[in-house]
Amino acid sequence: MKKILYVTDVLRLDVATLDFACYLCNLSRSKLVGIFLENIEGEARSSKAIKEVAMESGISLQTDNPQEVKERCTAEHIQLFKDACMQRGVTGLVHRDKGAPLEDIIVESRYADVLLIDASTSFSAEKESVPTRFVTEVLADAECPVVVLPERFEGLNKIVFTYDGRSSSVFAIKQFTYLFPELKDHSVVVITIMEGKKPAPEERYKLKEWLHDHYTDIDFIVMDGNVKTGLLDSLLLRTKDFIVMGAYGRNAFSTLFAPSHAAPVLKLVAQPVFIAHH
Repeated sequence: MKKILYVTDVLRLDVATLDFACYLCNLSRSKLVGIFLENIEGEARSSKAIKEVAMESGISLQTDNPQEVKERCTAEHIQLFKDACMQRGVTGLVHRDKGAPLEDIIVESRYADVLLIDASTSFSAEKESVPTRFVTEVLADAECPVVVLPERFEGLNKIVFTYDGRSSSVFAIKQFTYLFPELKDHSVVVITIMEGKKPAPEERYKLKEWLHDHYTDIDFIVMDGNVKTGLLDSLLLRTKDFIVMGAYGRNAFSTLFAPSHAAPVLKLVAQPVFIAHH
């Protein structure tokens, strides 16, 4: 892997999330490309809202002009990004995208290995719940795997694969493994929640066989019950883990990931979540 994207609104840069982004870059010897999005074509936020968002980032402003606010924020946040990358020993590059954020991100993802995004990223005039509509659409349409960033990063303990027997969950496991071979010595936990149709025994065996070719320490957890409740119960108690989930594409995401179970996980789990879909 060589190219990782870090997505942010020009008005808001959470430097704390760069700890995890730079960890992945150092791990994989990749460059980090900061995608600074400016919603010119469909800006719905008022001048007051734009200034408030900017001030939440700690930037002092003497103007209410939205374009001047954006330019000031862009300059300061790009410098913060470059400084953070340099301090962490990562090659950091910057792309300024000034069109329609979703369209810009999809094109960027087409030529990248992994895309990193904060679940709260939003260009809406209204306050949104997590994951926001913008993030949901990015997850549905991105043309590379997406990692939803943790609020803070204090080290990596285990890798958690969620497996339901469907091709999407296996695809996500394989994509993660191919992209991060450097994590082969980390402990792996495979969680399966049994509800409705169960993974065929021969398929579970084939997955175990494949995983043992790539990892050395593997544990399998199988539980009965509701998938969403079971996943949340299993994942909420974990710390410093990297969660891997499969997804199905735009139709599924149109109703907040249904029939996938990623949405409630993203709402409540603080760990990084890797999502890949066909």
